[in-house]
Amino acid sequence: MTEREATGGKPVVEITGLTVSYRSAGRDVVVANEVDLAVRANETVAVVGESGSGKSTVAGTVLGHLRHGSRLAGGRVLVDGQDVFALPPRQLRALRGGTVAMVAQNAGQALTPSMRVGRQIAEALRGRGLDRRALDAAVVELLDQVRLPNPAELARRYPHQLSGGQQQRVAIAMAVAARPRALVLDEPTTGLDVVTQGGILRLLDTLSSELGLATVLVSHDLGVVASMADRVLVMRRGEVVEEADTERLFADPRHPYTRTLLASVPRITDGGLVEVGEDGGRTVRRREPVADAPPVVSLRDVRIGYGRRRRTRRAHAEPRPAVDGVSLELRRGEVLALVGESGSGKTTLAWSLAGLRPPSEGEMRYTDHGRSDDLAQPAARRATDLRRRVQLVFQNADTALNPRRRVAEAVRRPLRMFGLARGRRELDERTRGLVADVHLDPALTERLPAQLSGGQRQRVGIARALAGEPDVVIADEITTALDVSVQASILALLDDLRARRRLACLFISHDLAVVRGIADRVVVLRHGVVVEEGPTEAVFAGPNHPYTSTLLAAALEPDPTSARRRAENRDAPPVQWADDAADGAVWEELGAGHRIRRWREVGKEDR
Repeated sequence: MTEREATGGKPVVEITGLTVSYRSAGRDVVVANEVDLAVRANETVAVVGESGSGKSTVAGTVLGHLRHGSRLAGGRVLVDGQDVFALPPRQLRALRGGTVAMVAQNAGQALTPSMRVGRQIAEALRGRGLDRRALDAAVVELLDQVRLPNPAELARRYPHQLSGGQQQRVAIAMAVAARPRALVLDEPTTGLDVVTQGGILRLLDTLSSELGLATVLVSHDLGVVASMADRVLVMRRGEVVEEADTERLFADPRHPYTRTLLASVPRITDGGLVEVGEDGGRTVRRREPVADAPPVVSLRDVRIGYGRRRRTRRAHAEPRPAVDGVSLELRRGEVLALVGESGSGKTTLAWSLAGLRPPSEGEMRYTDHGRSDDLAQPAARRATDLRRRVQLVFQNADTALNPRRRVAEAVRRPLRMFGLARGRRELDERTRGLVADVHLDPALTERLPAQLSGGQRQRVGIARALAGEPDVVIADEITTALDVSVQASILALLDDLRARRRLACLFISHDLAVVRGIADRVVVLRHGVVVEEGPTEAVFAGPNHPYTSTLLAAALEPDPTSARRRAENRDAPPVQWADDAADGAVWEELGAGHRIRRWREVGKEDR
């Protein structure tokens, strides 16, 4: 946890008796009930709870925002002494981005795709009355402040040309451009790998101290909360059930729901899947190792690129492939985890297996049931039965579901497409069963995706993939948007399906605690190259490739004391190593299928 102390005096953000409701089926539904929250300068208060608990609703009111159909049923929201919901529209617009700013959960969606990054930041600076030259200089200064390399060059890029971590830093630069007094962070590190996440958290901590911000943090990641927050509010079903200083809450939770929430968090030391009882008791279910089984999917020397640059008067080398010479096998009944930073090639490999991006070179085959089918071809050219057997759960459920199709139709479609159910009655029964399997309320099947929480949409995506009764499921960051209690149930479900159906799963995740709990084997990717692979326990026990060691060291634990020690050591210079894709790199066998690429230390400075 941070060492800074809140500045005394009147709170910058003061919420009293906040009640928000909306009309449904002729009755009022309360989503936030009598919520009180006060945040002073130089203080971070986290609001945590399950999806649908009302935490995002409360955070949105700090900017005077309510979801469509909602209304303020009671209470007041004061920001810097101004009653947000009493302000006329013009003054409310001046408050947003001026006095209070927000960093949204998905920076890639929050940024305008058709505008260059610099221009978007410049818009946030318009109120300063700067001329063109001063405005350009201020944009570069902000990008440098959020620790982005080559800020002048990066300002000319479009959002899609940036990594997820870079997009998030741009969103932070826009938020602090007008030097606000209050900052709302809505899941600021969701979807980021552990190394990038650590950089974002250090940046936010530094900016908060430099600017004296009053920060409201919304997060389901209790490791992030332990690292950032001074105080924590725990919400359930629209009500605050517990409030305490971060250290006290993590060490001695008083409310049964808080105890259950903390017990559900996977820890990197667990070595199995977490099961939580009604009393908050915590047990770890050790997974039985998968016996030798034939491979379902085999990859040999797979390279996946994004094409050559167009020729100009200057010669350009071919860009480095996103996946470079990867070979691996996925066996029936096993969970194989792919880990690595953003840009390491994990999702590119997943999309290629699903037929969305064919490989440039190499062999990809489905080899179950005595077959040997080519997976290197696009999905549209695959036989219907082969398409059914390999299913992908997308990372971003917000964009993976058709916004105009109700949940029931999204789940039914594979049943119709693959001829797995006939007639309305059978379709309805199978749909209800799939929805129940992922722990969704059947009443939600008649809603549109926009009417669901992020975690609920992710579960719909999982149900849709399971509808095809696949042999191989590619799970691309499927727990990213889920709160910890739902995440535990989804992981248990996936493990049960693996055991019951002997399902093979390629599991992509940046959460190393989750990986250790569910995976049989781990493959570590760096710059599209496999640098380490082996049984899960062997990889986590070490010795490791230094890149794997970096990932393990960056993993956050739900422990404020551990977070403080990490903050004290965060300025230690990183160890760099030779390029693993370079000619002459060789494998070092460590035994029992565990191996790493031989490396050499090349210096203590970033290259």
